[in-house]
Amino acid sequence: MVIQMRIEIKNKRTIGKLEPIFLIAEIGINHILNEKDKMKLGLSNSFEVACKMIDIAKEAGVDAVKFQTFKTEELQFQGISKPDYQEQNEEIRESYYDLIKKYEEDYNEQKKIADYCNKVGILFLSTPYDIESALFLVNELEVPIIKLASIELNNHHFLKQIVQFNLPIILSTGLSNEEDVEETIKLAQKMHFKDRLILLHCTSDYPAKKHEINLNILKNYYNKYPNMLFGYSDHSENNLPSLGAAAIGAVVIERHFTLDKSFSGPDHRASMNPSELKKWVEEIRNMEVILGNYTKEITESEKKNLNMRKFLVLNPVKKGTIISENHLTTMRTGKGILPKNCNLQKIIGKKVCKDIKKRTIFSWDLISD
Repeated sequence: MVIQMRIEIKNKRTIGKLEPIFLIAEIGINHILNEKDKMKLGLSNSFEVACKMIDIAKEAGVDAVKFQTFKTEELQFQGISKPDYQEQNEEIRESYYDLIKKYEEDYNEQKKIADYCNKVGILFLSTPYDIESALFLVNELEVPIIKLASIELNNHHFLKQIVQFNLPIILSTGLSNEEDVEETIKLAQKMHFKDRLILLHCTSDYPAKKHEINLNILKNYYNKYPNMLFGYSDHSENNLPSLGAAAIGAVVIERHFTLDKSFSGPDHRASMNPSELKKWVEEIRNMEVILGNYTKEITESEKKNLNMRKFLVLNPVKKGTIISENHLTTMRTGKGILPKNCNLQKIIGKKVCKDIKKRTIFSWDLISD
């Protein structure tokens, strides 16, 4: 039996096990480009880049696009080294603080982006990294979901503030272990937001190495927490992990998206380009079709091939013979009585009503008590 756990998104959509997978194209900060990259696109500002990316995401068929909203001075302590994947990017020469500051976007710009999403009919989401940004997203942009980054899983101080908005929460779980996840679920239960929390399995490396992806943890989560919903935040280099997560039961899948992997910036290299985004959506939707539903039935196509099944055949015997297993065989006869145990129990021990001179398709009128 499938537990029909579902979360309603205000006036938008339902997320749940019996619903289509909720797909998020994470634009993040990939629309904020330097002059050279904007010129390559023939665009003049970040808003135009964002609109182009939104149009592509809408055409690809994702449910939502996601950005990032933050105040650098509230997010990043100065003098802290960059993450390893950014240190390895030779194009990034700034300090970690200055790098983040470069990608901080004005609230007015984000409102324009959100308005454009509403215009074209795609859901706008953004990850807040501080309470001021969260207040802006909820009160000004009226986001229907709060999507939180992996760094907030252990940040119960921030989670307690976010919970007060009474909105569904999608929370990634990278940079943590199973004990951390369990503690957060206990907090969710204590503060009564467990029924509107979706946890995304995540490996916080860019790109994630295949031997560190560990999709089986999703099976573990569903076994331990059958009344919760889980998904996957995919940082890998191909579609296999997303497809695997879909097959396991992820109800939300997100992945980074860029217009060009060669653009300058911290996230472009580990993001999908437009053609990859389109293929990603197509393959996940095809996987959903392949997965089907949770019932076993004879398909319409199979109904045309039922003559492939074997049915009971009675071997030559004399009238009055008490039927045993040895008097029966099974063959492809096109029709007849299926050799199920329930039928065999009604046949074995009964008398044959007439002489059977050759193998005959079994029917009930051939036997009597």
